[in-house]
Amino acid sequence: MSDADATLIAAINERDASQVRAQILAREFVLISISGDDDEEESVGALTAELGDFDVLVVFTSEQNAGVFVREMGELFENEEEVDGVVVEGEAMLEYLPDDYGILLNPEIESACVIEPTLAAEILQLDQ
Repeated sequence: MSDADATLIAAINERDASQVRAQILAREFVLISISGDDDEEESVGALTAELGDFDVLVVFTSEQNAGVFVREMGELFENEEEVDGVVVEGEAMLEYLPDDYGILLNPEIESACVIEPTLAAEILQLDQ
């Protein structure tokens, strides 16, 4: 795990919204984009998941971590036309985070952690 990942995870675990926001804004993340044929209309979207009683955007801190996830969870992608990693700046990731969503960071990696929707909302409020 990189020092930047460790710092971000520590801030998440401490629920320090301002520190989490600063860490997110200072870096880039990888989203998995899935495209496929959806009733003749091609659809593209970032990978999301349901985690307990809330939805999360699935996010990775490196292309390597995203690759591990795709290999480990290959059955999720069997029927998809194309699976791509898309690098986005932290600011853009926050800007497009759907309301009431959390963030699942590095699933299938030992250092995986979750930003629950309430913490995500606090992080987004700091911009206003």
